Amino acid sequence: MNEHDAYMADFLKVYETLEYWGPGSEDDTQKAFSLVPTAPRNILEIGCGKGLATKTLAAYSEANIIALDNEQTALDRLVQRFEQLDMPNRLMTVNASMTALPFANHCFDLIWAEGSAYIMGVENAIRQWKPFLQDPGYLVISDMVWRTDTPSGESIDLWNREYPDIQLVKTRIAQIGKAGYRVVEDFSMSEEAWLNYFNPLGARVAELEPEMPSSGALKDIRHEVNVCTQFAHEFGYHMFILANT
Repeated sequence: MNEHDAYMADFLKVYETLEYWGPGSEDDTQKAFSLVPTAPRNILEIGCGKGLATKTLAAYSEANIIALDNEQTALDRLVQRFEQLDMPNRLMTVNASMTALPFANHCFDLIWAEGSAYIMGVENAIRQWKPFLQDPGYLVISDMVWRTDTPSGESIDLWNREYPDIQLVKTRIAQIGKAGYRVVEDFSMSEEAWLNYFNPLGARVAELEPEMPSSGALKDIRHEVNVCTQFAHEFGYHMFILANT
């Protein structure tokens, strides 16, 4: 196993027991969904993870949902979750890359992507996903943004390494407009959503430290948890509800 493979194996080991793979909460998902102007019939969720948002989308709609991720273990957990809720017929899972969606154009009246668009870059993602939306259609994304014009050096160093494209909300909204969308609503995600992710992640790091004392992945995750706990007022996740125009 080469150095990169070992790093990724350790990274996945940290996350394998965690339900949240990014900041989120049922209340924030439900709030964003309530701001979509029309009731969707066909939802594509991109980067669904283990399906916490998927569950909420199903609970508050009657839509058919296609949940896409490239991590099969997460999709397996999602299927199990829907079987437990007795809603398996509402769901189809697809193991595929978000950069090459295996669907025909104009298939979906709602595309949902909590905490995943950054992987391919928000500008690239919203541009490449647009043809799959009906007209009218809606796209909901969440994204890490600056909450200050003057972040600390610790915050700048972290996000220069982890997410160099982090932007102020006003900058992201301008990019969204250039990509041919109208912002229906946007809002800062809650402290609950933040803690749902970082509290269990911090506990998981502490649990694994005796077992993985020399892991580079664990060291990097520990540093992220520390900065995101100490400087959480400087940045955070933001939800954007967008109309295809």
